[in-house]
Formats: sequence, C-alpha cells, structure tokens
Amino acid sequence: MTVIFCGIDFHKHTSTICYLFPDGKEEIKTILTSGLVKELSNRPLMRIAVEATGGSNHLAVEIKKLEHEIILIDTVKFKAIGLGGKKTDKRDAKALAHILKVDYVPSVFLKSLGARRIKSLIVSRELCVQDRVTATNHIRGILREYGLTMPQGVEEFHANVSEKIASLNFPYLEDALKFQLRRSVELKAKEKEIEQQLTELLAGDENVQILQSVPGVGLMTSAAFIAVIDDIARFKSSKELASYLGLVPRESSSGGKRRMGSITQSGSETLRRYFIHGARSVLMHTNDRSTEPLRKWALNVKKRGGMNKATVALAHRLARICFCLLKERRFYAKTYSPAEMKKIA
Repeated sequence: MTVIFCGIDFHKHTSTICYLFPDGKEEIKTILTSGLVKELSNRPLMRIAVEATGGSNHLAVEIKKLEHEIILIDTVKFKAIGLGGKKTDKRDAKALAHILKVDYVPSVFLKSLGARRIKSLIVSRELCVQDRVTATNHIRGILREYGLTMPQGVEEFHANVSEKIASLNFPYLEDALKFQLRRSVELKAKEKEIEQQLTELLAGDENVQILQSVPGVGLMTSAAFIAVIDDIARFKSSKELASYLGLVPRESSSGGKRRMGSITQSGSETLRRYFIHGARSVLMHTNDRSTEPLRKWALNVKKRGGMNKATVALAHRLARICFCLLKERRFYAKTYSPAEMKKIA
C-alpha cells in the first residue's frame, strides 16, 4: 500500500506542512494553525509527524479523529536528525516527513486526557507555590532592609509579619507589603484548594492507593506519577523507568573505562523532585531502631555515603518499587526481606 508521509512544523499562529508522496514529489505549504485540522481532513490517510511541544497533544488527539496515524517526535533527538544548513520551518517540516519515510522515529508517548488534566492541576499548584514563596521572600527582604528580621517558618512568619510591617511607619511601603501579604495568603488557599481537588479526582483510584502504600509517597507524588507515567506498560522494566525520570548516574565511558557521575536529571523535574523530597522525609524518620528492610538499607547507604547520596539512592529505589507494585497490582509490605526487595526493585 502506498503511503503519504507528512511532517508538520507546529507553532502557535502558523504551521508549515510538508507532504511527501510515494513518487518522491513534495508539497510544502504554510497555513494558519487554526486551519490545520481542516487542511488534514481533506487529505487521504497519511502518517503524520509533529514535534512534541506545547499544544501538540491536543493536536494529536484531533488528528487521530481523522483516522490519520499521528506520531509525536522527541524534539531533543530530532535536533540531531534535522536537515543541514539554515534552520527554517520548511526544512523542519521536510525533515519530519523524511524521518517517517526512513522509519527512524524518535517518538514520545501520547498521554491520555486524564493524565493531562492531572498534570495541569499539578502545574497550577506549582505556580501557586512559587509565587507564594516569591511574595513572602520579598517581604522578608524588604523588612530586613530596615533591621526587621523575620523568624523562619511559615506559621511564625504570618504570626509576626503584620506587626513588623506596621512598625515601618511609612504608609506607601506598608500598602505595598500588605498587598504582597494578601497575595501570599490567597495563593496558599488556592494551593490547598487544588490539593483538595486532586484528592477528590483521584479518590477510589486503585493505582493511587497502591502508590501511597509506599513510604515517602503521598498525594502529590502519586498524582504526579499518574500524570507523568500514565501507562505503566510503556516501560519494559523498573530500571527503564528510573532512567526516564533521571534518577540514574550519568555515564561517560571510553576505552574500556567506565566513568559514572551525578544523576542525569532527565525527564520530569517535578516527579523527580517529589520522589527526592519523599526519600528525604523517610530518611529523617529512620534511625538504628528501624526494622523495616527498606529503611535499614537506606540508613546503611547514608552511613557510607552521606545524606544526599542516600536520599537520591532511596528516591531511585522508591520509583522502581512504585513501578513493580503497579505492574503486579499489589500493595507495599513493610516486611519485605532483602531478597524480596532486590527482586521488586
């Protein structure tokens, strides 16, 4: 069967399309992105490649409704494939069509609507947290300029900040700082509201219940895991998942010598950070009296390599445990023996 290959250089306002026909002829055109789906609806069935970027997931869903085969391309790997010379939209679209023809497709996973919705809520919460911290740090910094040092901790900050602002005796600055204070309170309330929405959205989800049975894995980590991983079956092993999350050592080997460095930090920064925060929490509540094999293992790593290395090592293991438990549809057990722990992760 003859196949038409199509590469789309997708942008917010305009997109460039390259059609590659079986006889070798090419057709390249630039159209408004708003008319992209209509343009493709008037074409015979094709294999279509689009770089994975903002809005590409939605575009892929709309194209699939037209029964075209759609593939989202990994932008990092595609940079090494693109046509030489100057970078233009036409060259990018042409390169996308040609990599389909040679069947070298560095694709990315097309996430479900549910996973994208959860991720959007998590991103919204992250923005609230960042803006709230920025606002409170701004207040702290300004007050310090006038010799007013605020105590550490959120509760202590809010208990003392109004009195400190009032002591400035400068109405213009007081109004500005009170505005930032009100903003930080509203952002904290919105942050809690989003957490409640996630709790309601994920209530009764067995995957979330399994994930939260693992030490150090709470609401945000389990929600981020569902949003980022979506379908656990797309990973062959727990090691592959840990690599995807950037929790494996960077390797630079040559001439028979293997050199390992810090973790790669590839993949989702948010989920990796949540796992590391969870691992640090587990370690902070672990001591020589702990009997759980996972905690004893982590404590031994801490004694050998220090807190930071132990935290990352434990985060790596927690991610692999989550993978195995979801794949096998079972809950975490604190009584795992060292042999069982080695098998599961």
